[in-house]
Amino acid sequence: MSFWEAAGRGLVSATVVNETYVRDGLTVTAPVGIRLDSAADVPVVVSEEAVLMSPHPLESPTPDPLRTTQDAVLTVQTIPAHGSLNYSYGDLAVQGFLPHPTWWCSEEFQFTQAEIHYRIGGETLPFALRPILANEHHEGPSSNTQSDFWTYLRSNPAVVIGKEPLWTQLDGMAGQTIHVTIEATNIAVYTFEDTITNDVNVTHGVLEDTVPAGWSVEEGSYSVPPDDIVSHDDGSRTLRWNVDLPAALDSGSEDPQYPSVYEPLTRTYTLVAPTLAMGRVELPRAESNMDRDGIADAASAPSLVETVPVGVPLPNAGGPYTGKEGDTIRLSASRSTDPDGDPLQFRWDFTGDGTFDTPWSSVPTAEMRYTDDFSGVAVVEVSDGLHVAEADATVTIANQPPEITKLDAVAQAAFRIEIAGEKWHDLSFTVDSDTGLLASLNLSREPGSPSKQAATTDVLTFSLREHVTATLAYTPLNDRVNGQMGGDNPAWIVVVFPDGQETRMFHNFNVRHPTTWSWTLPDLPAFFVRSGITFRASLHDAGSDDLIATWEFGDGTSVRETFWNNGMGPDPPQSQGGTAPFDVTAAVVHGHRPGGSFTVTLTVRDDDGGVTQATLALSNL
Repeated sequence: MSFWEAAGRGLVSATVVNETYVRDGLTVTAPVGIRLDSAADVPVVVSEEAVLMSPHPLESPTPDPLRTTQDAVLTVQTIPAHGSLNYSYGDLAVQGFLPHPTWWCSEEFQFTQAEIHYRIGGETLPFALRPILANEHHEGPSSNTQSDFWTYLRSNPAVVIGKEPLWTQLDGMAGQTIHVTIEATNIAVYTFEDTITNDVNVTHGVLEDTVPAGWSVEEGSYSVPPDDIVSHDDGSRTLRWNVDLPAALDSGSEDPQYPSVYEPLTRTYTLVAPTLAMGRVELPRAESNMDRDGIADAASAPSLVETVPVGVPLPNAGGPYTGKEGDTIRLSASRSTDPDGDPLQFRWDFTGDGTFDTPWSSVPTAEMRYTDDFSGVAVVEVSDGLHVAEADATVTIANQPPEITKLDAVAQAAFRIEIAGEKWHDLSFTVDSDTGLLASLNLSREPGSPSKQAATTDVLTFSLREHVTATLAYTPLNDRVNGQMGGDNPAWIVVVFPDGQETRMFHNFNVRHPTTWSWTLPDLPAFFVRSGITFRASLHDAGSDDLIATWEFGDGTSVRETFWNNGMGPDPPQSQGGTAPFDVTAAVVHGHRPGGSFTVTLTVRDDDGGVTQATLALSNL
C-alpha cells in the first residue's frame, strides 16, 4: 500500500519523537526523530520523498503556533504492516550518531518539538531538490547535505503541492462527485542575515491539474476559475491557474518556536465521475511550473479512487486520530455515505479488538476516553439496513509522563507509652512544640492482666525545624499504695513511624528517687533525623499507568515503591478503562546522620517509559 493511500484511509500517522544518542562523550536526548505508525494489514511504502508540513497552512481550526515543529522530508522507506518506523534527523544519521532511515529539515528557522503530529496532505519534494538529498555527506558545518538543502531554499523558489483527497470511495454509478483541494506553498525563504540576494519569490507561475477523459467539473464549483483550460486529444483537460507565491521572510529576530510565515495558495473544485468499473483509478497529479517552461517543477501525490459495489454504504472512519492518554477523542464517521441515500446506522470498536463498544446508532460520532497509550485503529461499521461495510482509522495516543505535584519532608509518627511494675501508679505524657501542645496522654498501671498498660496518640506531623519536646511525668505520692513504696515502674516511649517501624526507649520510674519522676526527650527533630524522616510526595498520572517511585537518599541507599493502578498487579500494555487520572501518595521513612546536609532525589516512572524527577535539599539538620 502506498504511503499516500494509507494516509488517506487514516491508517498511518507521523509524530515527532525524542531520540537519545551519545555525542562527544555526552548523552543527548532531543526531538530529532519522526515515528510513523501504521495500522495497515500490509506494508506501507514511502516510494518518493514526502514533505510533511507542520502546521499545515490551511488547517482548520488554525493550530496553536507554539504547538508546531519543523517541516520535514521523509526519504524512501517501507513501514511494516501493523508496525512503526523511526526516521532519524539526516545530518545526525550521516555522521553516525543515529541510525537510518533519514528525514531532512525543510524549514530551517524553527525548533523541533516532541509529540507534535504532522498532517499528511500529499506534498512531495520538488524535483530539483531530490538529487541534493540523495547525496548524503557531511564534511563540516558548512559542507553537508542539510546545509546544501537550506542554501537551495534561500537561493531558489521551491513550491510544494498537495492534492486531496488522497483516497476516496465511489460506488461506480455516473455522477458521483469528489471535492478536490489543491494546495501550493513556496517553502523558499529569504533572510537579512546572509549574503544571498536571489529573488526566491514566484511571479506569474502556473499551477495545473488534469481532469481525466470522461470526467467533468461540476458547474460553478471552482473556488477560483482557471485562467486557461487546455483540451487534449485523449479527451482529458488541463486546468491552468496563473499564480504568485511569495517566499517566507525569516531572520534571527524571529521566534524559532513559531512556524515560517509561508503564504499558501488553495484552489478547489468538484470533480464528477463517469460510470466506473469495480477496481481502482489513479487520478492525475497536480503540478507546478513556476518558470512557465512547460516542464513541471513539482507534483502532488496521486489521488486514488476505489470503486465498491452499488448499494453498499461507503464508510469513512475519519482520522487519523491523535492525543495523549487521559484525552477524550471524538471519532467521526460523518463522511460516510450511501449511494441510495438510505439512512445509516453506526457502531464503533474503539481499539480494533473485534468487540464493538457502542450499540448501533444513527449518530455518526462517538467519544472514547483513552486512559492508556495506544497505537492501533478504531473501527466503524456502517449499515443501511441491508448492507454492512467497515472502515478503520489510525488512533495514536501518546503516553503522558507522570508528575510529582508535591514533595516534602517532615517528622511524622505516633507515640505509644507503656508502663509495667507496681500497680496504681500513673503517667502523664505530653508532646510540645514551638506552636503549642501537640498531644497528651494519661495512663495508669492497673492490677491484673495484661502485665503492662499502653496508650497511643494519633499520628503527629511537625516540621523538622521546630523545637519539639516529649515529656513523661510520674506522680506516685497521691496514688494508692500497692505493695512496696520503693517499687519500680518500668516505662517505655515507643515511636511508631508511618511505615510501621518502631523505635523503643526505656526509663525506670522509682518512688524513692524523685529524680526519676520526670523523663524528657528534648530534641525530637534530631531524633527523627537519626531514626526516620518521613518523605512524602503526591504523584499524578494523567492515564491509568502503574507508577514506580524510587527514592535515593543521598547516602548511598534507596527505596522503591510500586503503585498498581488496579491495586493488585501489573497494568497490561495499551489497556483502557483503568483509574484515570491516577493519584497516589508515596511516603517513606529514612534516617540520616544529624548535623549534615543531604539531597533526596525522587524518580517516578510509569509502565510505558514515562519518567519524571524531583529533588529535595535538606541542610543543617
